[in-house]
Amino acid sequence: MHLKYCLVLFALFFALPASLIAQAQNIDFFEILPDAHYSLEQVRTTQGKGFVPYKKDMPFEADYYWVRFVGKNGSPYAQNVCVYTFPIFRNALFYYNYEKKAWAKVEAGMEIYTGHKRNNVHSFILQGGRQDTLYVKIKTAMLRKSPYLAAISLSMQSEKLYTEREQFLFLIWIATLTVMCAFFLYNLYIYFIFRDLTYLYYLLIVGSGMVYITALNHFFNVFWQARYFQIEVRPEGIYSVDINSLMLHLSILGVMTGFVQFTRLYLQLAYYLPAWNKVLLRGLWALWGMFLVSDVLTFSGVYYIDRLSSVFQNILILLLIIGLLLAGMRTYQKGYSPARYFLIANALPLLLMMLLAGYFSLYINSGVISIASNIALIVQTLAFAVALVARVNVIKEELKQKQTEAHALQNEKEHIIARNQFIELENEYILAEIISKQNEKEELQTKLESNQRELTSNALYMYQKNELLAELQKQIERLATDHSQPKEIIKEIKSTIQNNLYLDADWDRFKIHFEQVQPHFFKKLAEKCPDLTSYEVRLSAYLHLNMSTKEIAKLLNIAPESVYKAKTRLNKKLGKAGIETGV
Repeated sequence: MHLKYCLVLFALFFALPASLIAQAQNIDFFEILPDAHYSLEQVRTTQGKGFVPYKKDMPFEADYYWVRFVGKNGSPYAQNVCVYTFPIFRNALFYYNYEKKAWAKVEAGMEIYTGHKRNNVHSFILQGGRQDTLYVKIKTAMLRKSPYLAAISLSMQSEKLYTEREQFLFLIWIATLTVMCAFFLYNLYIYFIFRDLTYLYYLLIVGSGMVYITALNHFFNVFWQARYFQIEVRPEGIYSVDINSLMLHLSILGVMTGFVQFTRLYLQLAYYLPAWNKVLLRGLWALWGMFLVSDVLTFSGVYYIDRLSSVFQNILILLLIIGLLLAGMRTYQKGYSPARYFLIANALPLLLMMLLAGYFSLYINSGVISIASNIALIVQTLAFAVALVARVNVIKEELKQKQTEAHALQNEKEHIIARNQFIELENEYILAEIISKQNEKEELQTKLESNQRELTSNALYMYQKNELLAELQKQIERLATDHSQPKEIIKEIKSTIQNNLYLDADWDRFKIHFEQVQPHFFKKLAEKCPDLTSYEVRLSAYLHLNMSTKEIAKLLNIAPESVYKAKTRLNKKLGKAGIETGV
């Protein structure tokens, strides 16, 4: 399908207007005269006899030369013609204007602004049915010091053919700019929507392409009035660079930079082909280095290297394009579907260039070359646009997938938020329970301390009461020695006191308070050692309170030695039952 379109375009080139292909006719015979600050009148009269026929091997001995030739018009009508002169530094054509009946002057050259794309065009009116003598003053000062000879050449063409050719090229240029500008603006809008760098590099390609066809058609000679150029004389001719050349180089760099960066991003080479990605990037840096060194040295006048470097630049550009195509093939083989559209976008313009190569071998014409470049750029712009449309579809699919993933993530996020809220409520409940338990624990601790204090107080009370009873017993014993009362009554008092010492009321009250502090003490003690006597149970309780031997003796109303013996027997029983001493 694409081959058919290319064949149609190829056929159209053979149908180009004849004016675009027609070449100017060379003027083979003319005469020259070295200038010595002559006026036109001197050249026509006094010095006119000094003209000699020009030969191509004649060296330049003056800064300016006068050229005399005859212009012939076989038509009976006046005709506008164009004369092209070379070299083209600063030349002036003199012809006789029959309307004004005076000699007229038309200047052209790279040193002056003429408003023409070409620097060597002299337009004037040639009378019909006449042979007019014409004079051209050609500047040759820049060629005098050259070791190589440069030839003077003249050619003539109908201004109608020249105008038709220029108008046709201008329309092609405008049409090309219109198409490319439309794609530029549309994809600029797309870039601001997606913010995709691929579109930005596409815009760089299109923008640089518009500068390229403008410089290739020499329109900067029309737009830019400033004049600057450098030349080099070689055996095969004179080479020159000017503002158009500089803009052409910059546009090529812009196109290749956009092309390489577009490819790297579009094909995702950093992921699929990291080695190719590095090679292409370094190749682009090398191309920038070659152009910058060449332009700086050439335009500064240090050394004219542009002609030599252009060969290596073209080779490197060709290698980069081949590398980009191979990268597209490799990524397509790896299953990356957008690579297919990339290959279509680049294979089509290259195929067109291959078909045009055959045409160029038949018609070597700058106008045709510029048209071919325009069409090649339009085809590539369209093909790239197709690739970008395919990329938009890929982006939309990726966006749809991302939206689905985002929706799933949003649901998961909402679930996590709800779960977090539940956990926070649960933590608040647990914290409230902890605070409640802590308060309850503090209350129990307070009650425990209160019971402990009361238990200790009761034990102390019992201790003091027993001390009182012991003192009473001593007093009674002293009364017994006095024989002031009957012995029977004294015995009865002693018996009553002795019995009161062993009442269980105080013990029961102590036991109640003790169990509030140690609720399972007596139960565990009975389970582990059931053969303990009530006396030993009471002793165990006192020992558990870390009471001293003397205090226990007072509470039990026995001697300290008896408490020590009782403790020894109790420890043996507890030890056999596996209970530590002082439970």
